[in-house]
Amino acid sequence: MQKYIIFDLDGTLINSMPLWKNIGKDYLNRYGFLPPADLDDRVKKQTLFETAGYFKELFDIPKTINEMVSEIIAMVAQQYANTVPLKPFAKQYLQKQKQCGTKMCVLTASEPDYILAAMKRLDILQYFDFIATCTEMGLTKKTAKPFEQAMKRLGGNKQNTIVFEDALYAIRSAKEGGFYVIAVAEDTRPNDTEEIQNLADKYICSYKDLLL
Repeated sequence: MQKYIIFDLDGTLINSMPLWKNIGKDYLNRYGFLPPADLDDRVKKQTLFETAGYFKELFDIPKTINEMVSEIIAMVAQQYANTVPLKPFAKQYLQKQKQCGTKMCVLTASEPDYILAAMKRLDILQYFDFIATCTEMGLTKKTAKPFEQAMKRLGGNKQNTIVFEDALYAIRSAKEGGFYVIAVAEDTRPNDTEEIQNLADKYICSYKDLLL
């Protein structure tokens, strides 16, 4: 039977979450603002545009939201292009699935401006039929809609499509939408681990777990 996989990118295929955990603080510090103590919890479910809107509302930063997003992208782009690594054994798993004829895509809340540079450098772009972003869809992973759209574009259905995710809110949305979900361990959100393990159909600490 033909198999289809929808992969999240940040924290699922690439180890970029430490960068994202600090980027909001770094951006606010740049303008001399003290980040709120609960900043990470507030923005972890947001797209860049939502985060920029939150910053503008909270601190009245004298920039448009588009300008703020461009500045944040510029701050992260260099690290995506040069240093952000793959999750261990992720490439080997992608190779295995490609050899088996699995159709795969990336569904991400990040922006193509910087993720494509990382994917090219890490030599994984060729494994995917397409890259879908929440921004271009006009959706967020707070609902199952982006997963459903990606599934239809791949040509799959909920009986033969697997979702790989690391974020609790996205895992919850995919599960509520009826998807089989494999959760990938992410060290930057230890408080979510137990709930993720209970919610996901399978929980892996490394892609090596799927290569044995």
